[in-house]
Amino acid sequence: MSDRPMTAGHDGTRNDEVCKTPEARLMLAVLEEALATFRRGVNSMIPTDRQSYREVDSWLRSLESDSPFAFESICWTLGMDPDYVRSGFYEMKCEASRNRTVAGVRKLRRERVYDRRVWKGRIG
Repeated sequence: MSDRPMTAGHDGTRNDEVCKTPEARLMLAVLEEALATFRRGVNSMIPTDRQSYREVDSWLRSLESDSPFAFESICWTLGMDPDYVRSGFYEMKCEASRNRTVAGVRKLRRERVYDRRVWKGRIG
């Protein structure tokens, strides 16, 4: 028996039973990466992290289930309720916004391209 906790899906099946196929393990990895990206980008000042966060956020909001890697398809395949998983993501988003302080947000700083005292008005 493994040291991992045994959790049950919404239909009573254990996640270890559901994730025996390679496809299901891949779907679980996609969901785990979405969680990591969401956490990393929720309050990030790095533009690529924020963009990735927005992509995950729109993926979570999508109600599409035609694609095998759509959020809803992944949740149903893994035996999870998509609305319940969404609520966990959005609770994390609300918690992050509550913890964000004005002092914690970096102010943008304008920098001069050149120093007027040094520039002589000619190029080259």
